[in-house]
Amino acid sequence: MNQEHAEPNATPPPLNPTQYVPIPKNPNLRELFEILLRRPAQLAGHQVCEEKPTLLRFGLIALLSILVFGFVLGTFAYKDQLWAAPIKMGGGLLFAGLICFPSLYIFSTLAGSNASAARLGGLLSGMLAMAGLLLLGFAPALWIFAQGTSSFGFIGALALLSWLAAMIFAFRFMRVALRVTGATQTAPLVIWSIIFLLVTLQLSTSLRPILGTSDKFLNTEKKFFLQHWCDTMNKSLKP
Repeated sequence: MNQEHAEPNATPPPLNPTQYVPIPKNPNLRELFEILLRRPAQLAGHQVCEEKPTLLRFGLIALLSILVFGFVLGTFAYKDQLWAAPIKMGGGLLFAGLICFPSLYIFSTLAGSNASAARLGGLLSGMLAMAGLLLLGFAPALWIFAQGTSSFGFIGALALLSWLAAMIFAFRFMRVALRVTGATQTAPLVIWSIIFLLVTLQLSTSLRPILGTSDKFLNTEKKFFLQHWCDTMNKSLKP
């Protein structure tokens, strides 16, 4: 009689409150946006990633996001950088994806993945879209600092940290996706991730200036990205 009474039909709450939600057969931009952020692991293993419309929508998400991030970087110096920085950032990211795709196919095969070239293309575009969305989230905070300082070193470091954080989640998306496609080894993907990261960092120098101003759209002087960082660390915009 002293025992507590419970409702006869009461059931304990689920251990994981996130319920499985099926991915639409042909998700639109808004649906892909939400799925990338909320259920990236489920999306990584879904067949929709290898379909051409999804690949194009991933690419569009990545491109629009990086254009906005580039525009924010352009507000550090204003003038021509308001349009030049977004073009360089967007073009550089797409170029990095294209030139690193063959090595992705090779290293994913070495890892044991049985993914086709079409599926890997969709997964790569999804990875770039994931990175772009995270950069889009960092953009407002970066804009605040871009308006409050003239230090190349400080803004450059913030942009670099934003890019590294975005790539961590993007590489995790790719790792989960390759596991779903049969990959059993992580070393090949780690090597490819390092290659991709180094390519993007070098492109940020080859396509300079992105933060500063110049009479030329591109600087033709060859320079390693670490050397470029050291040369500009203590510089600031002229008043």
